[in-house]
Amino acid sequence: TWSGAISGGYSNIQDITTFASSTLEGDFRLTQKPQRKDTFIYDFQYRRVKVNSLQVSADLIPLQSQPVRVGGPGLTWFHDTRSPGPLDAAKGAYSTVQMFVASSKFGSQTDFWKVDGSNATYYQFGKEKYVLARNTRIGYERPWGPNPNVGNAACLGNYLTTNPSCSAVPLPERLYAGGATSLRGFGINAAGPRDLQTGFPVGGTAVFVNTLELRLPPPTLPYVGNSVNFVLFHDMGNVFQN
Repeated sequence: TWSGAISGGYSNIQDITTFASSTLEGDFRLTQKPQRKDTFIYDFQYRRVKVNSLQVSADLIPLQSQPVRVGGPGLTWFHDTRSPGPLDAAKGAYSTVQMFVASSKFGSQTDFWKVDGSNATYYQFGKEKYVLARNTRIGYERPWGPNPNVGNAACLGNYLTTNPSCSAVPLPERLYAGGATSLRGFGINAAGPRDLQTGFPVGGTAVFVNTLELRLPPPTLPYVGNSVNFVLFHDMGNVFQN
């Protein structure tokens, strides 16, 4: 019921219009699977994050684009009772909770903790096998220790707490939402707080997203047969500065 792994890698990603992030990361992981439906992951993450192509307040660009070391322990729990499978679930539930603590005691240059959890349920009804799917995500993040933005021209006075760009949490480590698998109607990771000068999204320290879907049985159409499905959906939520 136990397995272990050591992994590492480098990634260069732009999944938000505000910046691109380069990450060099190592991870030591223990995975416990006491039963088929439950999985626990205990890991220690250590990464160096650098921001490129930054689109925020000009006064913040030198500070926000500096490389930051992030390190600390994490815990992830998966609970999966979906059937017949993850891609076409018609009944059951899927829950996940991810927790992470970054601390200077582990060599991190920033101190924060976060919890990000989601729960999805699936109900099938009717002779035509309609499926009602729901997914709810709640996340919270809290920095502690000194804020490196103190004294910055863009964060003077009340702006230290009212300007979303002045958060002590590094940009790539903040909470984001938006896109086809989150809040449809927003661009990828474009929901929530924005930089006061440029209007670009900069993430937040709290997130709530609730999605409802009524998945219709596939109709028989010309040329494509029954290989196309239609879904009625409703998305609600946001990313919050506090």
